[in-house]
Amino acid sequence: MKIKGFKNLKKNFNKNALLYLGGISFFYICMGAFNMLQGIYIKELNVDEGFLGLILSLKTFALAIFSIPCAMIVNKIGKKKGILLTMTIVPLIIILQGISQDKWIILILSILQGGANSFMMVSEGPFFMENTNSRNRIKLFSYSFADNVFSTMFGYFIFGQISGGFIRLFGDIKALRYSIIISGLLGLTSIFFIIFIKDNKACVVEDRSMFFKNIAKISKKKYPLKFLVYNLIIGFGAGLVVPYFNVYLKYKVNASTEQIGFIMSLAQAAMGIGGLITPYMAAKYGRIKTIIICQVASIPFLMLIALPPNIVIVAGALFIRNGLMNMAGPVVGNLSMELIEENERSIFASINNISNNLSRALSAVVGGFIMNKFSHGYEVPYFITSIMYIIATVYFYKSFRGFDKKSKDLEERKTSKAAIV
Repeated sequence: MKIKGFKNLKKNFNKNALLYLGGISFFYICMGAFNMLQGIYIKELNVDEGFLGLILSLKTFALAIFSIPCAMIVNKIGKKKGILLTMTIVPLIIILQGISQDKWIILILSILQGGANSFMMVSEGPFFMENTNSRNRIKLFSYSFADNVFSTMFGYFIFGQISGGFIRLFGDIKALRYSIIISGLLGLTSIFFIIFIKDNKACVVEDRSMFFKNIAKISKKKYPLKFLVYNLIIGFGAGLVVPYFNVYLKYKVNASTEQIGFIMSLAQAAMGIGGLITPYMAAKYGRIKTIIICQVASIPFLMLIALPPNIVIVAGALFIRNGLMNMAGPVVGNLSMELIEENERSIFASINNISNNLSRALSAVVGGFIMNKFSHGYEVPYFITSIMYIIATVYFYKSFRGFDKKSKDLEERKTSKAAIV
């Protein structure tokens, strides 16, 4: 079965796409481990939730702000080098964060990590569009999404066990430090896949004035602008709770690092399974309905996470919520790239990145402040997020409800015109 699955991958995708899928496997194992351990490590250094919120916020803020310069650089150096920069710099910064115990140094390194991640954020979507055709494009978005999710899941689970074992040998802080350093070293393995990718197309070099004119031009278009607003609302809701799942489990539900790794790996598994199901849902119901169904169904389970401090109920609710809310990710990614022209995709990816991550950065600070200062502060953000998701889903439905039909009609007209020619 494994050999057959690999042959199907080779049949469906070119060498570049396969190398990318291999590279992100190791990169996201590293990222999963670090994302699970970072908040707990910082809290064990006696840093309060307010400063933790600042660290997470500024990292996300850097991811947004660096998107524009990174997109300009990627337009000059190519998508491969943009991806390679992220997969080299980010693991090295993770290693340095594991070595450091000073909260201000960790803050600076987190900002640099966010900035370095922008190279990959603005490169990935356009790279997929260049290395696929209309028949296999959504499959690559889905496989990449599943690869990301299952690799992150593996990182959660394995490093939950590793850190738990280290805690018994070295104590909490040293165990978390060693685990973070090992995860960064593993992340560097991704480089050996990416260096063999070949850029398919010549880079388009633009001057800065033209680049910013293109940003203004894209932002004025009907569907891209509405997508950015939707992304901004979703990002604000997500930033309140998603960065704090590990902290919530550790300090509210009293879970051990092994339990946290296991619970978060199960939640990631739900996302991966959902991502593989999504193309079939999109084919049956259409992309817009698929996104709406998944998001609406996830909201009750998001609220359920905050209600009982019971590890079994929280784990089950997190599993279902993650699966439903994130399974539409490949469809959303594919849709965002179809809203604009080919030569505008890197630029739109950067704007899209900014809209989502600026709102996440703001809400991460708000979430940390609420957790630190308010009674029931660990639970309140979940209810605010639920309201934000409802608003975003209603807005998305009103903005895109006829988009699938318009896209299909346009594709049919293009096909008929090509046949006549």
